[in-house]
Amino acid sequence: MNQTCIKIFSFRPEDYRKTENFLNQMLQKGWRLRWCKGTLAGFVRTENKNLHYIVDPYAVSSIFNLRKFPKSRLNEYMENGWYAIGKSKGCYIFCSDNTNPKIPDLEEGLEESVKKTCFIASLVLAAILTIVLIKLFTTPAILYCILLTDIYIVLTGVIVFLIIYHIINAILLKQSKNRSVYIDSKRYLIHDAMIFIFFILAILLQARNQSSILSYLLLPILVVAIGSIVLITVSKRSKTPQENNKRLIPVICVMGLILFILIPLSVHRLQENSMMNEKKEADQLLTKSYLLPVAHLNDFVSVTGFKNAIKENNSILGNNMIYAEELQDLSIFTNRTKMKSNMLAKPIFNYLFIQTQKEQNEYFKQNSLYGITYYSLENTNIILYQNNNIVYLCTPPAGVSKQQVLELLLSY
Repeated sequence: MNQTCIKIFSFRPEDYRKTENFLNQMLQKGWRLRWCKGTLAGFVRTENKNLHYIVDPYAVSSIFNLRKFPKSRLNEYMENGWYAIGKSKGCYIFCSDNTNPKIPDLEEGLEESVKKTCFIASLVLAAILTIVLIKLFTTPAILYCILLTDIYIVLTGVIVFLIIYHIINAILLKQSKNRSVYIDSKRYLIHDAMIFIFFILAILLQARNQSSILSYLLLPILVVAIGSIVLITVSKRSKTPQENNKRLIPVICVMGLILFILIPLSVHRLQENSMMNEKKEADQLLTKSYLLPVAHLNDFVSVTGFKNAIKENNSILGNNMIYAEELQDLSIFTNRTKMKSNMLAKPIFNYLFIQTQKEQNEYFKQNSLYGITYYSLENTNIILYQNNNIVYLCTPPAGVSKQQVLELLLSY
């Protein structure tokens, strides 16, 4: 027979009575709460029939509490034989081994106060995240980076999800104030599951360009896995919650120290590996630079022995290639971005349109050729245009006409 088990432990703060009922039901089946974290709780077999539970949501009864439990209130519990055994969604769970423990009288209206706090918190978080999202989408430089960087795309997805989540949460809490509506606390599971999915997605997207990322992540994951096994083993050998806490604290401290060392080390190694991969990929692209859909010096003048450089940014939404060639007083530069759709290419064009004018301290002039609208800077001979889902910014050598450049780029 198993001596431990793990159960889904997903209760809203205002449902603290349901939390107590669940713990008592588990106790009747011979299970005592050992720990609770997130949406899960661990239980251990017990024959103690004198156990009692009480769940106090005072820490989330006001937004000004900042989820902190007053020391005076905690002392009151301890003086009456209660001790804290866990915390779930801001609610403190107390346990007593006394036969007839003194049960504190919780304030009237505490459930409604908790609902109000959660309602306000969701509205505030949704408002703040919405402002952040608007700022991201209305700042050309930031939007440019988001569209061309996988990790930023994932983070933006997280923000969008959290906005929707907290808006729905606020609506359900508002409805529960007006009438007796059962609030499905399992949406906590949806919240945690989605955050985990976004985390895995970020790793997979990074791993497609850097296969070694998985090996660097393996060390911290192994530490957590081994540490979890040790924690479970130690927890099984403990006879009381107090003894359990004494045994677990050193293990948790050691795990924290190891992770504190490994995580920065892994990040540093990932950065080094990323730079090496970028250089390797750039060298490979340069060996076949003549095949790239960018402008070259040899497209306009016959030269040899020029220096060239390239940088490429890839995301699930598009590809950006920056290519340059230089020989003495001759130089050519191309910034080519190909997005998945015309709509995604438009922010790229807008950013380059604004940024180039700022950098060159000159205004673009609008022109048209072969039905394509393009923009040019006369002093620096820069050309910028968008053709469907492709955006080109090109600076050819002096003396090369804009028509020559446009004809060349349109041929790709």
